[in-house]
Amino acid sequence: MINNTNDPHKLEIGGIVFVLLICSIASAQSINPESPTTRFDSTAVWHPPADFRKAFDSRCDTLRGTAFQDCFLKLMRKMGATREALGFAELTDTTGYVRRLVNAGTVDIAYVCYPFRANENYGVTLVNGRPGMIDVDDFQYVDLTLLKKDTTYLNILNDFPDAAVWPGDRYLFDQPGYKTLPDGGQRFIVEYMLKNGCHACANLAAVSFAFDFDSAGNFIGTRLVSVTRLGQ
Repeated sequence: MINNTNDPHKLEIGGIVFVLLICSIASAQSINPESPTTRFDSTAVWHPPADFRKAFDSRCDTLRGTAFQDCFLKLMRKMGATREALGFAELTDTTGYVRRLVNAGTVDIAYVCYPFRANENYGVTLVNGRPGMIDVDDFQYVDLTLLKKDTTYLNILNDFPDAAVWPGDRYLFDQPGYKTLPDGGQRFIVEYMLKNGCHACANLAAVSFAFDFDSAGNFIGTRLVSVTRLGQ
């Protein structure tokens, strides 16, 4: 059973604390509609021009709340963003945009840039299924309790009691891997890092989870694929 601690940025699983990113929790409130209202494709991709950040800083940087969001959307529109790109941005609390979309079948992969975050400026979402959008770093979707059954993980935890799961590299386009299952469903393999307690701490292991969908694009759940200790 997963219980919330008093700290909203952590989850406690059987006495083991897993650190969750503030940015993941903040975006999770609006990034996960139950069913897709729009099927996103390559028209949702936006490539900001070189002067985007300078223009944004001069027009929007001092604004807050909805004024900040409206300013960002207006600037995106002025700089060539399509209606689909603007719609996707709105689903991220108007903090991100699609930089690439990969057609993987019923459920697709959208690589997102969050230009205003202090850290973790890149993310990966699985779109066009049900829910309509899943941020792979929103840990409400990842069954971390499965780690308690993995010997490699338990050995690492014995050596490093503060070990915590953090997102892997979301900048490159080679992750996640994906394939079609025999029953017509889809599987996406997402890699995370087991770190020694903090964002800047040493990587202890690579942890892979599979996100599984049925043939209709319904999210089934996650399963632990592997825990690979690093530095050995």
